[in-house]
Amino acid sequence: MARKPSKSFTDKEVEIMRVVWDLGEATAREIQSRLPGSRHYNSVLTIIRVLEAKGHLTHRVDGKAHVYRARHAPEKSRGRALGHLIEHVFGGSPASLVLHLVETGSLTSDDLQDIRRVVKREKAGKLAAGKARKGEPR
Repeated sequence: MARKPSKSFTDKEVEIMRVVWDLGEATAREIQSRLPGSRHYNSVLTIIRVLEAKGHLTHRVDGKAHVYRARHAPEKSRGRALGHLIEHVFGGSPASLVLHLVETGSLTSDDLQDIRRVVKREKAGKLAAGKARKGEPR
């Protein structure tokens, strides 16, 4: 039985996806030329094909070249990868992920302030939406 394609990315896959997201679309040679270090063309092409098999890239034919583009915006891909990480590493608990980041010191005080600001804004928005559904004034 074939293995189900992974929703997460390897480091090399992320490098290629960043190039494609930055350019919008690109040939394998264009991707190769923008990667750090010297990468062999066949190695880059192999990773591109893996990304296509996983459903992250698609291509169109332009003459002899295949022109690749992302199937999803970076935000959606990040969300899918993060959801996969939360499910498989943090037991389905987003709070466990956040607590881990706080406890390991991975978040700066500026990061924490930004999080507080977003949480406050989201709570206010949900409160207003709840009142609107009930017909109460905002």
